[in-house]
Amino acid sequence: MAVTVQSSMWDGVLELTKSAQDRGSDPLMWAIQLSSSLNSAGVALPSTEVANLLVSHICWANNVPITWKFLEKALAVKIVPPIFVLALLSSRVIPSRRCPSCGIQALYGTP
Repeated sequence: MAVTVQSSMWDGVLELTKSAQDRGSDPLMWAIQLSSSLNSAGVALPSTEVANLLVSHICWANNVPITWKFLEKALAVKIVPPIFVLALLSSRVIPSRRCPSCGIQALYGTP
């Protein structure tokens, strides 16, 4: 039962994010609504689970400008821990970056 409730809560976070993305909602309003929902569910903030969910959502399915703004607002209102987000992004984004002038993949990637 607890696993179902947790899964349902994270599905709700994703649904809220996708809905706000589709509507082009103001990122601050999205962050306030998300924070309120998480507080009502008893989730301690900042949340590494929410950080992982948002970074996964951005990096694997929705790499569009508004989702990055949502992540920025989640950082600003302390929904997600900044160092944890940096760690997640460094393992997902940095290896995919390329140097446009030299064609060499940055840091962890192969040329």
